[in-house]
Amino acid sequence: MTDTSSTLPRRARVPIIIVLALLALSVIYPFFFLITSSLRSTADYLQNPLGLPGEVTFNNFVLLWTAYGAGQAFVNSLFVVSLALIIELVLAVLAGFAMAKYPVPGSRYITGAFVSVMLIPSQVLILPIYLLLSRLGMVGNYSGLILVYVATGLPFAVFFLTVSFRSIPNEVLEAARIDGAGFFRTLWSIVFPMGSASIATLAVLQFLGMWNELLFAVILLPSQDLKLLTPALAQVGEKFLNEQPLVSAGLLITASVPILLLAFASRYIMRGLAVGVSR
Repeated sequence: MTDTSSTLPRRARVPIIIVLALLALSVIYPFFFLITSSLRSTADYLQNPLGLPGEVTFNNFVLLWTAYGAGQAFVNSLFVVSLALIIELVLAVLAGFAMAKYPVPGSRYITGAFVSVMLIPSQVLILPIYLLLSRLGMVGNYSGLILVYVATGLPFAVFFLTVSFRSIPNEVLEAARIDGAGFFRTLWSIVFPMGSASIATLAVLQFLGMWNELLFAVILLPSQDLKLLTPALAQVGEKFLNEQPLVSAGLLITASVPILLLAFASRYIMRGLAVGVSR
């Protein structure tokens, strides 16, 4: 592939670099402001909201973590999202590989159904999902929310992996079958290594969606002891709207896991998206 930067003249590169620098600044500055605000006291913040901290303090984080239950909510979110993600990935990999490489009856109709479900707004599903889970006795416990996360994320996950797994050469799979590899052996030895970028991309996207989800987490888990991080910190933001340092600390806690996840998985995300575009 031709390197675009080497073919453009220097004068043409300057505007591109300026635009990219401005875009980077528009992302970096709000994050920097969030960090500096969370490390300030309210009095210090009110004196100069856009300035640097006069005195660095971690009291906002300690207060959120202990007094307002952010610590327990963080653990709850990590448990629910991780378990739902594992279940969803296992089902999506199995279904995606079968849809991509096996003659599944009615695969076109199944794919069309997945796309149709993806177009339905989640707000439309609130009432029927709540009524169904309440009859099953799954409102007010983690099992109901995990089931909702898996069910609502599975159509996109299967569709994404089906498209990605189609790029795996059939010759490689045929060679594995000739060597005596069955479905699960082929899945473990061929599909997982060759589709690791797509699986990692899907895992990151689904994790972010579940971690930041608010609507179902509020409705299906009314108990304060079972609250997830996003609803818990949303309540803090409503109560202490004028306490900008406290709100900034809550936002930073919520964003910490997605930021770390994106930092470590960005390479796999770019590879996985490239596979999807190439199809």
